[in-house]
Amino acid sequence: MGGRCATRLWQGHLVDTGIQYFTAQSTEFKRELLTRLRQFRPIISPILDVDNKVVSHPAGPRFYVLQGNNYFAHVLSHGLDIRLNTPVETISFTSSGIDCLGETCRAVVSSLPGPLTARLLGLPRSPAEYESCLVALLEYSGNDRSRECYARLQPEGKGPLHASYCENNKVGRVVGDKTVFIVQASPRFSRDHSDAPPESYLPILAREHENLWQIPTGQCTASSGHHWLHARPLESGRHRVDLPRGAFNCGDSRSDSTVEQVWLDGRKAAREVLSFLVEQAS
Repeated sequence: MGGRCATRLWQGHLVDTGIQYFTAQSTEFKRELLTRLRQFRPIISPILDVDNKVVSHPAGPRFYVLQGNNYFAHVLSHGLDIRLNTPVETISFTSSGIDCLGETCRAVVSSLPGPLTARLLGLPRSPAEYESCLVALLEYSGNDRSRECYARLQPEGKGPLHASYCENNKVGRVVGDKTVFIVQASPRFSRDHSDAPPESYLPILAREHENLWQIPTGQCTASSGHHWLHARPLESGRHRVDLPRGAFNCGDSRSDSTVEQVWLDGRKAAREVLSFLVEQAS
């Protein structure tokens, strides 16, 4: 599965290309992790800023899923009728219901990013605007660097880099005598290079990353680039949009973009759908 919990097999390594970790604050979410997911572990190594100071997280410890963070979505989807490779191009709202893929539904929920939800539901504008993010996957010889820290952050607005994460801090993810990094570009760099091919921006991100971690040049053994078009919702870009009757949306188009908040908002949307169906039946 892709999206926020995207994980892929690259160069034999299991790497998280979406969210790098998640936190848990609410009792409801903690219970879900303990009863359904179970296979999650804390990230022990610290995250450091440009001055080598530890960056703590206000929401508490950082966790990851052993089988890849996309396994979380796999667990949550258990029991649902999941139809892969079945794009929904249009949805029609009629007096008899909502037509979708040849079926008539009583309600429909979109968890897509705001612009895609707006296009699918025929909304006048997106409920949220997003910033994009370019991601570089970098593989290096040796694995001694993973002991330094889990990640390094750059100040906002300072150069091409936003953050660089070392996947070796996740047990069983990296094979052989290698070190793998997930490098996230800054919002400005991502905007400026959004239409550029990976071969044009990968060398820039690799160079900045190597300067940040003090890695000698020439040791990178593989690289790959990815462009998240809807990476993070902009708080200043949220809009109130009226949805057609029977249509609902959930996820970071109306909530914070953390895994926990998106999950909680999905639960909220489910309650909204149930209330709507009860109201329809009465």
